[in-house]
Amino acid sequence: MLKQQLQFPLYHQTIHEALPDPDLAQYFLDRFPTPRALHNITAEEEEELTEYDQQAFKPLLAAVNLGTMAVRSPHDLYGQAASSTSVGTTLIDEFAGEEQEMVVAMCTDVHNKIIATKRLFIGGTSECSTYPNQVFRFAIKTGAHGVILAHNHPSGSPAPSTADMIFIKRMEEAGKLIGIALIDALVVGRRDYYSWREARQEEEETDCEILNNR
Repeated sequence: MLKQQLQFPLYHQTIHEALPDPDLAQYFLDRFPTPRALHNITAEEEEELTEYDQQAFKPLLAAVNLGTMAVRSPHDLYGQAASSTSVGTTLIDEFAGEEQEMVVAMCTDVHNKIIATKRLFIGGTSECSTYPNQVFRFAIKTGAHGVILAHNHPSGSPAPSTADMIFIKRMEEAGKLIGIALIDALVVGRRDYYSWREARQEEEETDCEILNNR
């Protein structure tokens, strides 16, 4: 418990502020010693807390649930210029705490501004089956000039898998055939994101430097 208190001092301080009774605070922290443990609280555990002391724990649980709803609520990306940085950092917050992979498609106009966004697929904890025809059907329906794809990795790492890279290539080729450009493809982790467009730009810059130094 001391180790976890040192690792998460703000969390423990917040719990003690919310539960001034030290015995109640300790009772809570014994069961949920870290923010992750609290994030994974089950309905049965919530019921156990309220049965132990409804007056103390019910307002705290309501605040926790409200905070979760606020973090997971979709952010308004409409009308924003579709830069990898703005989209990637916004989606880090939007995907926070999600335990399943999901794919988001964002459609852009000729000025590279987002005109529509939709969560198209929700998968398991390690994979999410995505079909190009469904992505581009949504893009065509909205009259999009381009599309940005993003999906999260519940593991927390934004590193793209081999399957991710194969899929991105498929989407790029399919977009060329129907005249809708793949603007970017992002993999969103817990604290960072991977951008296919940024990675490709870095590779091109590196190739140019190598040629110039020959």
